[in-house]
Amino acid sequence: AMVVVSGIWVKNVATYPTPAINDMVINNENKMTAKAVLICRPNSHPFQERTLTLDQPVKVGRSVARAKATPTNAIFDCKVLSRHHALLWYENGKFYLQDTKSSNGTFVNNNRLAAETEHHEVSSGDIVQFGVDVIENNRKVTHGCIIATLKLYLPDGKEAKASPSIVESNTH
Repeated sequence: AMVVVSGIWVKNVATYPTPAINDMVINNENKMTAKAVLICRPNSHPFQERTLTLDQPVKVGRSVARAKATPTNAIFDCKVLSRHHALLWYENGKFYLQDTKSSNGTFVNNNRLAAETEHHEVSSGDIVQFGVDVIENNRKVTHGCIIATLKLYLPDGKEAKASPSIVESNTH
C-alpha cells in the first residue's frame, strides 16, 4: 500500500508546478531591467557595440576559450584586458563599476579606479576605459585598450542622468 500511495503523491507533485513555471516565464518577459550600452570610441581597440542587461552584475573581461565576445556581453578580444577585469552593476537606482584587480586598470573619465573601491558610481555619458595601450617593443605593435562611451538606461527605459561634472561644463 505504501508504494502505491507514494506513487500517487509523486504524480501529483510532478503535475502541479507546471502552471507556476509558465507564470514565471511570463513575468520575466514583462520585468524591465536596467541596461548599459558600450559604444566604441574612435581611439579604442575596435569592438562591436554592446548592450548589457543589468539584472545581475556583468563581468568585463578578455575573451578566452570558454567566454567569447558577443553583442550582449562585455567580453572583448583584446590582449590588454584581464580575464576578470571589472564588474558593472545596477543597484537601487544607481550604476556602479568596480575594477576587479585588473593588471592594466579601469578608468572612468580618465580617472583610474582603485581596485579597493568597491562602489564607484558611474553616469550615462561617462567615458570608460579598460586597460591601457601596450606597446610590444620588439614588434613595434601597439595593443589598443577598450574605450567606450557608457550609456545607461533605467529599468523604465529612460536614460539615466549624466554625471554632474559633465552637466556643469556644458552650462558655462
